[in-house]
Amino acid sequence: MIKPIAKFSFMELKKIHISDIGKVVTGKTPRTSIVENYGGDIPFLTPSDDLSYKSVPKTGKTLTEQGLNEVKNCLLPPHSVCVSCIGSDLGKVVMTSEPTITNQQFNSIIPNRQFDADFVYYLMTLAGKELNYLSKTSTAVPIINKSSFSNYEVEVPDLDTQEKIASILSSLDSKIELNRRINDNLIPTYYA
Repeated sequence: MIKPIAKFSFMELKKIHISDIGKVVTGKTPRTSIVENYGGDIPFLTPSDDLSYKSVPKTGKTLTEQGLNEVKNCLLPPHSVCVSCIGSDLGKVVMTSEPTITNQQFNSIIPNRQFDADFVYYLMTLAGKELNYLSKTSTAVPIINKSSFSNYEVEVPDLDTQEKIASILSSLDSKIELNRRINDNLIPTYYA
């Protein structure tokens, strides 16, 4: 008789809607005709920013306090999870590291206390791929509106399990990020 090497316990998953994870916020763009809205210290995330990082290191555009006042209900706190919901970048996910505004192409989740923000990030990277696929089958321009996004079903474990999963994946992401920075700083060697 073969004895099992390890005893695995399967985690219990609960089916919920994205809106159950926390507050869902759709971004908004301050009027571009008012120059004074732009060029301040408040990050303004758009799909033209590099969405290949877990956290965007720096946004291409920033807002002033005046620009923020036009869209103040859209200000995201740190550790919000932003999902691109239109166009070719649909399904790409980033997390805020400081108070940030996004344009209307993002639906963002401000996780409540029952959810680990890092876990939500990783969950949404998976859900984002499914949303991208679903959107391409329904319209010429891929788009997921706030209602469809909020009502999308996902399966989640309890908070303790979320934290364990997020810890492992975050550790791997940190190592990948370190390697990326090292590679970016390497001096190319050319051979004759």
